[in-house]
Amino acid sequence: MVIRSEIPGGLLMSQTDESHLTSQVDNRHADGCPYHFPALNQDDRIRKIFGLPSDAPLPLVREETLAVYHDHLVANLTLPFDALYCQNGGKMRHLIHYVQVTELLNPRHGRNHVHHGIVGRAHHHREVLELPLAEFGVMEDNPNCELIDDYAYWFVNCR
Repeated sequence: MVIRSEIPGGLLMSQTDESHLTSQVDNRHADGCPYHFPALNQDDRIRKIFGLPSDAPLPLVREETLAVYHDHLVANLTLPFDALYCQNGGKMRHLIHYVQVTELLNPRHGRNHVHHGIVGRAHHHREVLELPLAEFGVMEDNPNCELIDDYAYWFVNCR
């Protein structure tokens, strides 16, 4: 028996779909591991962004490294893209929102902070949200998935 529930925006989702999406968003940062790609491949791709050799440690998240990563993402992401955002309501159940990310804010303009990382501007219905990019979940079939996962992995593990 498939139980369907309504999520914000009037969309219907089966219990299986909902638990799959919730687990993707909830487990994104669990014990520092991404949910899509092996860490060794991610480390190599991230080193390449910074022009580092394969035996170098990943650079720490700093204002200057955020700026380099921002430039890489702006050059390689396809904008806009669809994403998931999990809003934690304290004691309330997590609310998963479908959003469309339309822009990455430039860390050189003081809008990003090392604590929050690169911030993405997203649209949810008529609301415009500015949220940390590492908090977005992207479905596996989205061409931006690997880029977003690599960034989130680096941001969470290298602070």
